Amino acid sequence: MNTSRKSCVTRIRLLMFVLALISLFASQPTSAKSAVESLPKVGLIPDGPVDDHSFNQMAYEGLTQAVDENLVEGHVYQPAGNTDPDYTAAINQCVAELNLLCLTVGFTMGNATMAAALSNPAVHFGIVDVWWDAPAYPSNLRGITMASDEAAYLAGSLAGLMTESGHIGIVAGMPIPTVDNFVIPYTFGAQWANHLVDVITDYAYDFQHEDVGATLAQSQIDRGADVIFGVGGSMGNGAIKKAASLSKYCIGVDVDEYFTAFEGGAVDGSEYLLTSVLKRIDNAVYSTISDHLNGTFTPGTYVYDMASGGVGLAPYHETEPDIPPEVISYLETVSTGIMNGSIDVWQPFYSHAVFLPVILR
Repeated sequence: MNTSRKSCVTRIRLLMFVLALISLFASQPTSAKSAVESLPKVGLIPDGPVDDHSFNQMAYEGLTQAVDENLVEGHVYQPAGNTDPDYTAAINQCVAELNLLCLTVGFTMGNATMAAALSNPAVHFGIVDVWWDAPAYPSNLRGITMASDEAAYLAGSLAGLMTESGHIGIVAGMPIPTVDNFVIPYTFGAQWANHLVDVITDYAYDFQHEDVGATLAQSQIDRGADVIFGVGGSMGNGAIKKAASLSKYCIGVDVDEYFTAFEGGAVDGSEYLLTSVLKRIDNAVYSTISDHLNGTFTPGTYVYDMASGGVGLAPYHETEPDIPPEVISYLETVSTGIMNGSIDVWQPFYSHAVFLPVILR
């Protein structure tokens, strides 16, 4: 009996061990698979290539940061073209593949994004560089905007203090809010820093062609401008590169133009790029993803400002030795004033002063 009992116990223990092994190996793939599947899905719909060295690339970098931190499963849905139907198809694919946050980029996607948000109330939507009046927002849509006016005012202050001729130029895409949010505060910043500065502004009615920007920059330089601000995609890049080729200072927008327009110093004239007005869209996209994950996503226009790291000036790079210490000190004071609210970047200098004589050109 003892031998039989021991044999039975041994068989039972062996069976339990085998069952435990089966359970262990069976559970491991399922557990790993569940962990991957449990990551929330976030989709990005750019309005062009993601390697555009501009808004799309920065939005992609914000998504990539969230993916690298293992917070989300990220997907890019590239529209087939640049029409509303193309955008709508890409957004619908994002929704169909169960992304609970779909992020679009650029004002051309405004109509398609709004329509998708109204049709899919269970999905969160965010759109970069677009906003509507408050009543227009459905409860699942956020307009992601940047306080470009704050950084533009700071850049204008720099230009006003760095000009030697007393004339600075702005080559802008067209007179629309997203462009004039750069143009007008830049002008005011320059005038507050240098009360006698003459600001020459020309609109190209173009964003794509460098030669158009170059021609306008040449015209402004012919009129005495020695600092050129290029606001408007490739057209703006053409303006600043033309200025730099003529040994005139220049200022870019959106991204650090030292690494884009001037290819990290490989393009001639990089030593004349003072700075760039940065829109930190990567930070804004990452923050929106975080809000979605944390249950703190709110609709309406969300403005990322200088205080929150949403905007600022790029490093001075090769021109840093050219900028006097007193100019750096002035910019630091202005930056502090903008962040604490003591400086209103939409307050024109001429509202507090009378200019005599009036100079007509």
